[in-house]
Amino acid sequence: MDAQLLEQLYRTYYTSALLYCTALCGQEELAKDLVADAFVKAYLSLPDHIPSFRYWLLRVCKNLWIDHLRKYSREVSAEPLQYLPGDCSPETSYLRNERSRFLWKTIAALPPSDREILILHYFSGLSLQEIAPIAGKSYPAVRQRIARLRQTLKQQLEEQGYGSDI
Repeated sequence: MDAQLLEQLYRTYYTSALLYCTALCGQEELAKDLVADAFVKAYLSLPDHIPSFRYWLLRVCKNLWIDHLRKYSREVSAEPLQYLPGDCSPETSYLRNERSRFLWKTIAALPPSDREILILHYFSGLSLQEIAPIAGKSYPAVRQRIARLRQTLKQQLEEQGYGSDI
């Protein structure tokens, strides 16, 4: 693979892959390592032309995560990331953090296939049509599943008093 092409792909897809890996493993440093390893694999083995690099990259990230789990047998962390704006009051920050923590714990408690669909759509920005082959489901099944998952998360947030703005 051409080094310039890899650099362009890195700039374009790094953030998406990092968010996906962080959502999978719950550890930002491990996620960075997984994404770095995925780009190394791209440099070493990816042909010059591939129909969907993002699809390939996220698939490699997922496989690296699975390999990591097999090797270290660690559980997924439910700790949320701290991406809160610095210009809000401590109370607002605390409430957002608690809501985020609850949402992450709820997502982490979902079956792995449901968790993956949510992560791919909301954190990696894939369309439902792109998610279908990754998840091994049809487009209508993914569309229906994401609608039900959103409704479930909304209901659980409302039950805990966090509001329904998902």
